[in-house]
Amino acid sequence: MSAEKALHHCAPQPSQVRQFPEGFLWGTATSSHQVEGDNRWNDWWEYEQAGRLPQVSGEACRHYQLYERDFDLACSWGHNAHRFSIEWSRIEPSAGHWNTDAIAHYRAVIQALKQRGLEPVMTLHHFTNPAWFTRSGGWLRSDSARLFARYVAYVVKHLGAEVKYWLTVNEPTVYVMQGYINGEWPPCLKSSWVKAIIAFRNLAGAHVAAYRVLHRCCQDIMVGFAHNAPLVVPCNPGRKRDRMTAALRDLIFNRSFFYLIGALPQHMRRTANLDFIGLNYYTRAIVYSANWGMRALLGRVCRSSHHSDRGPISAAGWEVYPPGLGAVLEKFSTFGIPLLVTENGVATDDETLRRDFIIQHLESLAEALGRGVNVLGYLYWTLMDNFEWTLGTEAHFGLAAVDFKTQERLPRPCVEAFRCVCRENRLSPVSR
Repeated sequence: MSAEKALHHCAPQPSQVRQFPEGFLWGTATSSHQVEGDNRWNDWWEYEQAGRLPQVSGEACRHYQLYERDFDLACSWGHNAHRFSIEWSRIEPSAGHWNTDAIAHYRAVIQALKQRGLEPVMTLHHFTNPAWFTRSGGWLRSDSARLFARYVAYVVKHLGAEVKYWLTVNEPTVYVMQGYINGEWPPCLKSSWVKAIIAFRNLAGAHVAAYRVLHRCCQDIMVGFAHNAPLVVPCNPGRKRDRMTAALRDLIFNRSFFYLIGALPQHMRRTANLDFIGLNYYTRAIVYSANWGMRALLGRVCRSSHHSDRGPISAAGWEVYPPGLGAVLEKFSTFGIPLLVTENGVATDDETLRRDFIIQHLESLAEALGRGVNVLGYLYWTLMDNFEWTLGTEAHFGLAAVDFKTQERLPRPCVEAFRCVCRENRLSPVSR
């Protein structure tokens, strides 16, 4: 089965016009280290220069200089929102010392967004830390949450009046797994389970501290965090061990951080320290039980093709499964607060696959809205090809391709289909 046919097979098919709510947010998401270039004061740069990471970000997309040109593209494509992150290490390059030029730059970024009718959605921490912070222990420090809150307080003092939607941290579960268990990201610790738990708890404390600082300083804002939300299902639903493994994996990856920050589903009568939930959905994990031990308890991802509804595999190695977006939205709607799709994208050079990916995920989103799920908007990952962490520049997620030698942006064919949805605020059969 071809990738195009497989995606068509597993996805919901639009048979009627799907109208989205008035004021729905449409746009893309980026992160500072992946697009800005020359982030010389963070731990990723330091590890890159030391040869401890397989790729070097260099000037990335030079978005730090070219942001207005990039926002012009987003505006011309019918977008009305844009998610970006500010770089902690630029603002606080050494402990307790603030860079007023950097804060002025991000103020100009926000103003450029607003001038183009793009709602700013700002992330305060997207995987990178100041090098001084990581050198001194990073998220293992007992005062790490306080240091993060100090940075947040400085940011909100200078930018708070300009931003409504705030995301404190991006994908804390992924960050801890990659940094402390898999050892692929700074601080590059492998199988450090105790340290992983400490870092995870401190990140939760940082979110809570930031939430309180933000609300103490600003009114009429919404604060959340961006959660990586795979759809976790058992490989063999009839096998008890597979069901237990899937449930445990879902608990750890999809629930544990919420419990640590004091946010529980609505039916448990408590949702605290969150005004909305940012959901990053890319794939589903079909898991099966194998052996024992900490890693085995989380199960292994089934790569077999015997699942009749399996979708195509992206260049990043992730299954494309559009129905999972609707299922994830419905699952997290039990928290009783608004949801925002803060990332959803595919790495591919097959432009038919990319276009179908977007349309079919939007159909899944529309079906969730039809079932009463409260969703604020949809932000595709990403505006343009970028520095995709350890994958470098070879993973092509962008609505625009980038020539990294000339920094030319070339819109991909999917842009027109997405533009129609954004401008009309609806999805129709013609979109396919």
